[in-house]
Amino acid sequence: MGCEVERIRWFTLAMGVLLLSVASATAQPAADVAFERGREMLQIGKYSEACAAFEESQQLRPRPETKFNIALCSEQLGKLATALALHRELATTHDTPARRAKSAELAAQLEPRVPRLQILVGEARKRTRRSPPDLEVRVNGVQVTSFDNVPIDLGTTRVTAIAPGFVEWSGQVRAAEEAKRVRITIDLERPASSALPETDEPRVDQPGSSNRKTYATIAVAVGGLAIGGGVMFGILARAAWNDALIACGGDSACTDDQLPIGQPFHDTAVTRGRISTVMFVAGGIAVATGVALYLTAPSERKNVAVAPSVDASSAGVTVFGRF
Repeated sequence: MGCEVERIRWFTLAMGVLLLSVASATAQPAADVAFERGREMLQIGKYSEACAAFEESQQLRPRPETKFNIALCSEQLGKLATALALHRELATTHDTPARRAKSAELAAQLEPRVPRLQILVGEARKRTRRSPPDLEVRVNGVQVTSFDNVPIDLGTTRVTAIAPGFVEWSGQVRAAEEAKRVRITIDLERPASSALPETDEPRVDQPGSSNRKTYATIAVAVGGLAIGGGVMFGILARAAWNDALIACGGDSACTDDQLPIGQPFHDTAVTRGRISTVMFVAGGIAVATGVALYLTAPSERKNVAVAPSVDASSAGVTVFGRF
């Protein structure tokens, strides 16, 4: 089984090498045909067709000589920055000294003719301009790190910018003449949900009354519940005390025979009474705190009154006034 797998692997590798060889052998004649067509178009001044043919040849079989001819036709089409970049590259990478020297010469001639782009970056509606962290700017799809004197082709140039926390920006600028400097301004916008005030001054939240009044409402409500609970435990304590009196024959002191029955009622009454007292005190403090918060909130004073309400069937707190 292992030998069979090994044979399959080597067979697959051999087939891959064979296919690559066939593809390369097929691409070379096609690349040569496209290259010759590009040379013919270049000689008769059909620069767009020449560049298209050279680029086709370069895709089929990349060669420095083809790239050199792409630079030549690009210059004729006004793509001066494209031609300059290619000649700069070929001045150090071409495989023949003569071509390296020629590319260096042509690059030096192109340098003063190329239009330049200045990119200004900042947040929209800000008086001062600062580039946000991790900003990425692309000129015709190529990322740039320097925003001053960026070489561009004649014609329309597309600029895009992205940065964390900002909406993606895109714009266009047109260079109509050689050796001219053009400018584009990138105004980054924050998403609507995270937009900041239109000022460079630090944002200072003004004190409002909404939070304090919310806390006041909560405090009064909790205090009212506590007072209501205190009333309820007071009623239950009174009921347990009455049960103790009944168990002791209507007297506040039980005999030895009555004590086992009356003592539990007595203890329950005492416990419930203590709970009632604690809840009354805590509820009163909470209500008082809530009223104080409401009355000291930084807004127009309101006439507010808070009063407990107790009857035979219920207990609670009533808050009334102008709101």
